Amino acid sequence: MSPQKNRSVNAYTWGCSLFAAVGSLLYGIDSGIVSTTIAQPAFVHYFAPFTPGLKGALVSTFGAGAVFGVWFAGWSADYIGRKKTIMIAAVIALIAGIIQASSVHIGMLIAGRIVGGFAVGIMNMTIPIYNSEIAPPHKRGMIAGLHAQFVGIGFACANWVGFGCSYASGQFQWRFPLAFQCLPAIIVLLGIFWLPYSPRWLLEQERDDEAYTVIKRLHGNVGDDSFFRAEFTQMRDQLRFEKSQQNAKWSDLLATKSNRKRILLAVLVQAFTQLSGINVINYFQTDLYKSLGQTGHMVTLLAGVYGLVGPLANVICLYYVDTWGRKKTLWITGLAMALDMSLVMALSGAYGKSDNTIAKGFSIAFIFCFSIIYSLGYNSIHYIYVPEIMTMAIRAKGSSISVICNVLINIIFNQVSPIAFTDVGYKYYSLFICTNLLGAVVVFLIFPETKGKTLEEIALIFGEEVIVADLETIREKVGNNAEQDEVVDAAVVEDKKGA
Repeated sequence: MSPQKNRSVNAYTWGCSLFAAVGSLLYGIDSGIVSTTIAQPAFVHYFAPFTPGLKGALVSTFGAGAVFGVWFAGWSADYIGRKKTIMIAAVIALIAGIIQASSVHIGMLIAGRIVGGFAVGIMNMTIPIYNSEIAPPHKRGMIAGLHAQFVGIGFACANWVGFGCSYASGQFQWRFPLAFQCLPAIIVLLGIFWLPYSPRWLLEQERDDEAYTVIKRLHGNVGDDSFFRAEFTQMRDQLRFEKSQQNAKWSDLLATKSNRKRILLAVLVQAFTQLSGINVINYFQTDLYKSLGQTGHMVTLLAGVYGLVGPLANVICLYYVDTWGRKKTLWITGLAMALDMSLVMALSGAYGKSDNTIAKGFSIAFIFCFSIIYSLGYNSIHYIYVPEIMTMAIRAKGSSISVICNVLINIIFNQVSPIAFTDVGYKYYSLFICTNLLGAVVVFLIFPETKGKTLEEIALIFGEEVIVADLETIREKVGNNAEQDEVVDAAVVEDKKGA
């Protein structure tokens, strides 16, 4: 076994990745807070008449803002760096939260949602890239997957804040949940200056000394210099080679066969994530519970419990993803989600309008199971897989294209799903049975496995020229060169003494 695989992730790397993931809470909170807020009686009364058209606009414009945020991050993450891009997103998120919490009319609230979506789009694209670039290869899945974990935690927090505020009265019932969105932004702004730059971005900017210092800190300054120099050399030489071949322009995304395959895989994994149907259930779960006979506070209570099962299952995924691998986990998850959705569809169709409370209870249980299955696979892996299959030259821009596809599909479902549930009811689930099966087949047939490899070594999978060897070979070479240098230095000293 390679010595690097025996190394544990040190506290500094954990601290950096966990702190960066605080920004991921924004996505979860901003996505989840609206579903309970617009159901509060005080909210409906304040913004009356709150028509279905306004309701749809309030939900979907958030996604529209996210599209532009992702696009901006595709440029910003390369030009000013991952760290400063995260900081900009936090500032914008804070402004958005203030606008929403102080809204005096629906137009102001929608504007705040658009601005908030812009900030979340930036975070959603940049944080997985940053964490994948500071993570050691053998634990990259776990660390890059923290983004999805914190998104889930944020979503769960939003559900419980909404449940708690349903017992409040007056404008506090909806203003406090909207103001709650400011909390992670404030935390990020307070600590961002202690976060290091990505070492790969520093090398891209030819700030080699800073990059070497960050690499050593990320390893806790533990170990001999040959290991640090080997990792530094591998990153630097491959990045220099890629930079000589590509200019990191948007046109480079489709310039070569390998890049076209990367973009295809990235778009597919993001598309299948949304086509799984997870956000349809996330956003409209309260309506599903009502259709199964639940009323009153029980509806928001179920939403709160539902929000917890995903993050708990995601912890298991993070622990094992670097052992299971990406490809196997994805296609097995696709099959399991198709089976679970089939059970939800069958039970809803047979007992949705009956008095059989046991069958309805099982329907709700399988809705919960769907979140668990999704969180064991797609939830983290689509954030892990996309950055790691990209070269440094196209990582930010390629990731932005794939995330935009994810957001656009989400916007479409936000608009279509309420109509579909009204017109065809439980039969709407059949769409997601088919898309999950299709996703499983496509992943099984064309997706390569990437676990355990450095970001530079993954280029070999796509048939590209790689001018650097694996870390252990480089380490031996670096060590031999260091020994030769010591011998030469010793000989020079002896000659000087003889003279």
